[in-house]
Amino acid sequence: MLKLLALSLGLLPSATLAQSLWQAQGARVETVAYTCSTAMDDLSVAYFTAPDATSFAAVQIAGVVHAMVQEVSGSGVRFVDTDAQSGYRLHSKGDQVLLLKQEPGGATEEQLLAECRARKD
Repeated sequence: MLKLLALSLGLLPSATLAQSLWQAQGARVETVAYTCSTAMDDLSVAYFTAPDATSFAAVQIAGVVHAMVQEVSGSGVRFVDTDAQSGYRLHSKGDQVLLLKQEPGGATEEQLLAECRARKD
């Protein structure tokens, strides 16, 4: 399973299509490029689903790839950085995502990117 997650992390820097998909042995990696209204740069996210339906995501922020695990969410899907100190959160619903950063201790949360929609090209 970790080998497949490493593969998904490797897809991020080279992803040039708006959307790409890889599937094998019940696992799935989908890389999606988003255009955000609050930033000049696009955001690329690699979503990984293991054969047991466990979900992960990987996103590159300021040149660093962050591995994220899925958490329970009331609506949509929420991913949390495996490095708790970073505080990054990714919320996905339909073809939209939000990128948030939570301060240590969870006192405040800052919205870094909003109104990000999956590119259709």
